[in-house]
Amino acid sequence: MPIARLTRSIFRLSGEGVDPWLSGLITNTLSDDMSFAALLTPQGKIIADFFLTRAGQDLLIDTPEKFGAVLHKRLNLYKMRAPIEITDISDSHNVYAIWDGEGEEGYPDPRHASLGRRLISTDYMETEGDYNAHRLSLGLVESAYDFETSTTFPADANMELMNGVDFKKGCFIGQEVVSRMKRMTTVKKRLRGLVLEGPAQTGDKIMAGERVIGEVYHAQDKYGIGLIRLDRFKAAEVEPTINNVAAQIMNAPDGSDS
Repeated sequence: MPIARLTRSIFRLSGEGVDPWLSGLITNTLSDDMSFAALLTPQGKIIADFFLTRAGQDLLIDTPEKFGAVLHKRLNLYKMRAPIEITDISDSHNVYAIWDGEGEEGYPDPRHASLGRRLISTDYMETEGDYNAHRLSLGLVESAYDFETSTTFPADANMELMNGVDFKKGCFIGQEVVSRMKRMTTVKKRLRGLVLEGPAQTGDKIMAGERVIGEVYHAQDKYGIGLIRLDRFKAAEVEPTINNVAAQIMNAPDGSDS
């Protein structure tokens, strides 16, 4: 059963009213076990996405290490005078992904069943698994590899297709922009999985004949993630190529071509 230790920053959120305080900031409703959500800019772009895990009366929030400092700073900014404690526990806790096997440790990854389970533990476990290769084979976006802070809208990163946005919850930062994009427009571009027949690297153009239909954001071996212009892709009369070699664009996480 493959298991991988993920490079994450982990914070413990505690104090009276921590649930309603955090709920007013983030894109998703807090669940009773593990939730996937993001903190957005007022313009609706992702500052950091993260998982929230129940730990008694507290919440553990884990985010890609590259987002850790900015997320910690923003949460403290929004805390103001609220009686909330935000403690960095990254040195004493580890985040693991476990997949391709039966198990009861941790919680099912709320984004997609095929990703397996996630576990926060104070133990240091032996690992043998390439998590990046696993999630790329599923065509699923992972912010740790695929985009930087404040560059990407939730829809671009498929967050609403991976149980990361609750459009029926109360207000959150950036909600007006995100809701308007859902109500009034068709999503024009998304990060989608790529099956590669040849070498590719970040920045390579994805072509349909002479027309650019996307750009590679991340690649490893025979899989990658690219930002696809959906209108151009659907209108294309020839198969996509990268560096003049055929490439396949996967469907969205919900199996659709949206």
